[in-house]
Amino acid sequence: MRRGLAGLFFFIAAILLAIAAGGWWLQRVAFDPSTSPDVAREVLKNDDVRNEVATLVAQAAAETVGIPADQLSLTINALTQNPAAADLLTEVIADAHARIIGARDEPTQITGAQMVTIVRDQRVAVLPALTLPIEEIPLLNTIRTTLSWLVPIAGVAGLAALVLGLIAHPRRADAAFGIGVFCILSAVLAMVLGYAVPAFALPALSDNEWIDVVPAAANEQLPLVSILSLVLAAVGVVLIISSVGLRRRKTKNWSSPVRVGRYSEQRHWS
Repeated sequence: MRRGLAGLFFFIAAILLAIAAGGWWLQRVAFDPSTSPDVAREVLKNDDVRNEVATLVAQAAAETVGIPADQLSLTINALTQNPAAADLLTEVIADAHARIIGARDEPTQITGAQMVTIVRDQRVAVLPALTLPIEEIPLLNTIRTTLSWLVPIAGVAGLAALVLGLIAHPRRADAAFGIGVFCILSAVLAMVLGYAVPAFALPALSDNEWIDVVPAAANEQLPLVSILSLVLAAVGVVLIISSVGLRRRKTKNWSSPVRVGRYSEQRHWS
């Protein structure tokens, strides 16, 4: 009875810990505003984002550099399509990411020094910071806030179930099966929450063009998520197969007949 209860605790622990791991990975991908240059390049492939940045910077800098705003906007638009130039806007993209997920209250701005790298004219360094019209996406903020308490609660509850399973003196087969289930569930949730949700589900929740930073971050992490999922799935399958073998071996040992010779020997001495 206790060993069967231990197996149940291991199964519950596997589910809760897998949810915690998957939620943590979603936080890392979709709700971590530490944007890399690769993400910035991907976001600036969006025509709407690039046009917005080019238009606003051109309007702010046109008078200072003596170039009509429309002409300057075309120049900036072409410049930001260059990956090397896009790298210079990494900090701006990171601030925009933090803004749309509700992790930043301050507006997203492009400073005069940053405009110098965009316009390629030192005279714009003295211009006041330009504010981009980027607003928080409430649903993303709600998901971010929910994950902030759901992940630790699921992790603590999973560890508690694991401890209860150990106290109940589990069989090795139950332990192997529970760890195997955890690995497989973690592999599935890593792909679902670490890639599919941020790459496809979250962008469908809003028409805000800046939400493209979320799938861009997911695509950057895809190779790592894929390798991790494959390794976890393989380990999980091996452990579950091993648990089946351990159960069969245990059953065989209990069902093996006692040799008749032993009883004959006992009768002889009696």
